[in-house]
Amino acid sequence: MEPIKVALLGNPNTGKSSLLNSLAGLQLHVGNWPGKTVEKKEGVIQYRGREISIVDLPGAYSIKPYSEEERVSNGFITSENPDVIVQVVDVNALQRNLLMTYELIARNKKVVLAFNFNREAKERGLKVNIKKISSVLKLPIVPVEADRGENNNSLLKEIITLSQKKYVRPACINRLIISKNNIDRKKALTFFSKKLSPFYKKSSVEQKIPSIDRVIMNKYLAFPIFILVMYGIFNIIFSLSRPLIHLIEAFFGIISELLQLIPMPVLLHSFVTNGVINGVGTVVSFTPLIFLLFAMIALLEDSGYLGRIVVLTDRLFQKFGITGRSFIPMILGFGCNVPAILCTRIIKNRKERLIGILTNSFISCGARLPVYVLFAGIFFPQSAALVIIGLYLFGILVNLTASLVLSKLVKNHEPDSLIIELPPYRRPVFTNIIRHAWYHTKEFLKRAGTLIFLAVIVVWFLASFPLGGEYASQTSLLGIIGRTITPLFSLNGFGHWTFVVSLIFGVLAKEVIIGTLGTIQGVSAENLAAVFPHYVNQAGALSFMVFVLLYTPCVASIAAMRKETGKWSYAVAQSFVTVIIAWIASFIVFQTVLLIAK
Repeated sequence: MEPIKVALLGNPNTGKSSLLNSLAGLQLHVGNWPGKTVEKKEGVIQYRGREISIVDLPGAYSIKPYSEEERVSNGFITSENPDVIVQVVDVNALQRNLLMTYELIARNKKVVLAFNFNREAKERGLKVNIKKISSVLKLPIVPVEADRGENNNSLLKEIITLSQKKYVRPACINRLIISKNNIDRKKALTFFSKKLSPFYKKSSVEQKIPSIDRVIMNKYLAFPIFILVMYGIFNIIFSLSRPLIHLIEAFFGIISELLQLIPMPVLLHSFVTNGVINGVGTVVSFTPLIFLLFAMIALLEDSGYLGRIVVLTDRLFQKFGITGRSFIPMILGFGCNVPAILCTRIIKNRKERLIGILTNSFISCGARLPVYVLFAGIFFPQSAALVIIGLYLFGILVNLTASLVLSKLVKNHEPDSLIIELPPYRRPVFTNIIRHAWYHTKEFLKRAGTLIFLAVIVVWFLASFPLGGEYASQTSLLGIIGRTITPLFSLNGFGHWTFVVSLIFGVLAKEVIIGTLGTIQGVSAENLAAVFPHYVNQAGALSFMVFVLLYTPCVASIAAMRKETGKWSYAVAQSFVTVIIAWIASFIVFQTVLLIAK
């Protein structure tokens, strides 16, 4: 039997991604639409002997092809002609969500409605008679709790049943249809008011803005609270991850000691210990740190706090030539710059979107965090969290400054303003947060096992040859490369060739910086603490971290920039300009700290 092709559609913030994750787990294929700039996710499910292929379409309020997301959804529905469309509906905003339903019916599509957030609706005093609404619309409706996976079996069963039925357009919708692809929205609202509202009753008690918003949304308190929240989050991340990192380091240390007992050629032993164990092992040891970072981002998003920060930042961001909508890619950049660059698709204004793409690398991604943790822990042990939060804030400052400069240089006459739906406060679901964090951590580990492993091999080769010399010495190929470039950084406080070489390989992936240093020194991350003070002081360490924060993004980010802008010139120019900015900033930091220390 042919697999049942299902399109997953819905307005933004309806829980569509949560539903796909609960249905398909982590067995998702993530790719890009051919010729498009919007990411897609696919999940394949086996249920009752049938294969169901679910394609996650971009969140949109309509399938009329106005925005890029809507063009992708419209194109897929038209060209691929899915067997069934599952529309995820926020039952708390039923009238608005159903407008898309009417559009789908106008196109003669088989639709299953997945009513989400039913528990929340009940808590808010909404009384929804799903059976009656289903009877009026003549459509199957399944109440779900996407983040908890409730009623997934009922939804899958309904998909199979509907896929086998012949399509019959609900007669009640005919009067709303203007043409094949259009509906009369005024008539649609009237239809809801007359036919459906009797089965959708709001509580007589007026829903008030939660008292917490009076504090969190306060114009004087909002930003200090945000900084405190971020400071608290980083403290939690470091406190919880530190013992786990030490445990993983100890594990690799034991393996390294056991390898000493196994007879093998000197060159092979050097590769296994100096290359694999000290290189990849050092990077893998930071897995708990990455996991907790993504878990905290998911916590902020699921709780509803992230959406409020977008609104709060709008007035500030407009002074820098952008809107609060740019804050969403900025926050995602804390996890990884690649999805953050892809996320700029939510910015409708082309000028602002280009600015967001070119400046996002100044936001400190999770891959840079291990570098900060290592250096701050060694040189600023009593104030490591404060130093790291300072680096993150400095990255935001550079991002906004660059945005202001580009807003003056990039010409565009498109008007733009922030229109965003403020999400309600929701109790985050632990399993959903864990699933989100593990999905991204798994991607990190894949990179540690592929790109980083290849980089470590290259570093080890350059550090080992020509044969006969001391490993990673100045006479090695690696040392020659490093010593050639080192003079450029003598005024920045980290002029030793090992640091310069690590920055070169850091362009592959920022995690490689520590792996490279570990490979060159032939020690683990824990033992690097004893080595670094011989080559750099506190001022130089801070300067190095600032350079890592600002210089050329990783190759994956460069590729994402090229894809999103459509031009290599933007990506290449951004890569060179950021090196100049990083050099100037780190120079100023180093010289300033030295001046203060005198």
